[in-house]
Amino acid sequence: MAKRAARRDRQGVAARRHGRRPIRSSLSGPSLPNPENRITGFEFDARGALTLLQQHLPEELHGVRIGFSSVPLAIGESGQPLFYAIDRASRSILLFRMPIQRARGLHVDDAEHRRLFVGHCVYRAVCEYLGREPWDLLPGYFDHY
Repeated sequence: MAKRAARRDRQGVAARRHGRRPIRSSLSGPSLPNPENRITGFEFDARGALTLLQQHLPEELHGVRIGFSSVPLAIGESGQPLFYAIDRASRSILLFRMPIQRARGLHVDDAEHRRLFVGHCVYRAVCEYLGREPWDLLPGYFDHY
């Protein structure tokens, strides 16, 4: 089988596939993690919401393990089984990244609203774990809205 010769453009430069540049890595380089990564972005947003709740409710959330999983598992109990699972016996809350990130129904589908939806799911999971209503969990915190 004969080797194909590289196509050349008008200036004599070898043509690239689909007009792409030869460098395909992000600006940060191939050795650094991608800052737009979905997994780390989700965990960053979820941990931010958890930090707020842990600062306001240190006694109630002391010793509660909060973890992340990509997809729902068949464990725990929850009012929203696609978004999170609660296991009071083992004192844990498990948030599911993919269903939360792929949820439909946001009135504006942009990065800010997706980030707020992640925080909303964390807030609802903690409310359900503690057995409290969302408006009773942090009274007065959202009054300025």
